[in-house]
Amino acid sequence: MNLRNINLFKQLKLSFGYKVGTIIVSFFLLKFMIEYLGVVNYGIWSIILSFITWVLFFDFGIANGVKNKVAESLSLNNNEAPLYISTGYMILSLFVLIVYILFYFISYYINWQIFFNTNSFSNIDLQNLMLISLFFILLNFVLSIVNAVFNASQNASLIVLNQFLSQTIALIILYLLIIYSDTNIYYIAVSYGSSLVLSNIVVSIWFYRNNRILSPSIKYIDRKKIKEILALGLNFFVLQITILIIINSDKIIITQLLGLECIASYDILYKYFSILLIIHGVVNTPLWSIYTEAYSKNDYNWIESTLLKMIKLMFLYAGIAYFMYIFGAEIITLWINEEISRRLTISNYIYMSVMILFFIWYTIFAYFTNGIGKTNIQLVSSVLGAVINIPLSIYFVKYIDMGLNGILLATIISLSIFGILGPIQAINELKLMKKKN
Repeated sequence: MNLRNINLFKQLKLSFGYKVGTIIVSFFLLKFMIEYLGVVNYGIWSIILSFITWVLFFDFGIANGVKNKVAESLSLNNNEAPLYISTGYMILSLFVLIVYILFYFISYYINWQIFFNTNSFSNIDLQNLMLISLFFILLNFVLSIVNAVFNASQNASLIVLNQFLSQTIALIILYLLIIYSDTNIYYIAVSYGSSLVLSNIVVSIWFYRNNRILSPSIKYIDRKKIKEILALGLNFFVLQITILIIINSDKIIITQLLGLECIASYDILYKYFSILLIIHGVVNTPLWSIYTEAYSKNDYNWIESTLLKMIKLMFLYAGIAYFMYIFGAEIITLWINEEISRRLTISNYIYMSVMILFFIWYTIFAYFTNGIGKTNIQLVSSVLGAVINIPLSIYFVKYIDMGLNGILLATIISLSIFGILGPIQAINELKLMKKKN
């Protein structure tokens, strides 16, 4: 077994342990969040997180650009990694400052009651809630570049450890809120944001102290690296936007077409089947930067073998999805409550499980093409998927009366475009690598 595989298996073992803890904590976090806020307020909070996710995707692919450039630098051993890391922190800091200032002034001209489709809060209350949430999320956004460094240095398990730490802090604070305070969505915004920031600060200090060669510093900021990061990041930026529209627009569409009450049902169902995404993520996440390193060395045998293994794992995922579908109602009744479980139909379980499986298939090939920097086909197919996603969702919901299933079906169709073209591209890239060798 070569060093690449030894490190991969090490990361998988560590990630699995951290991820089990993260799954348990996140399930309790969702349960207590709904218990503390109620279904409608939880719907508002979920939409806030989705909206902020939209904002964060407008980073011009900076984090992914840093990830690929650092991975490439470490592979070539050219000592430029700290330059890319330091420059990345600088670019992101300027970016979030500009975003917050712009959003602060724009927020006064948005009718937030219409956006959230609710009269439960005044417009000024919703605006303040957005500003508080965005402040913490943007601060965390800068600090989260350490996750790109984890990935690039083939320490992907530390990303999962970071998630576990932030989720645990959030759960502890939420439990205290349930005991000592009445329902207050502002408390949730501050506690959730604080948990993310605190976790990133702790892991960043620990990691950089133990890896001085990667430690960022003002003296390492290099203007020449800005162009390199942004040039590579631009394609990732467009890809992020398209995936954002395909996946994260679902909640906005649900709010406008089906109402806030349906957000909780969607989130619970997604969280339930996201166990598959979590399992897949443990295996798939470390591969991005390893693909980068293997491709730079033209190791097509390892890449081909790894892709085949990932494809075979789809059979395992499908089997797990089937059993989750069979026992879904009973598990959600025990996890949340019977009232929520009754809102979900058999077809809801089927459509959500299929959507998750399609997304897993998509990411298998997306991580490979992203890792080797060949994103054009993914770019075109994802843009096409993003263009058709919202119109299809509206058509299926309003004119065929499919409800939640219509939104999930539109997402499945949007993902299937690269789901077909991705494997074809992977085969062609492997053929080119063999010829080059």
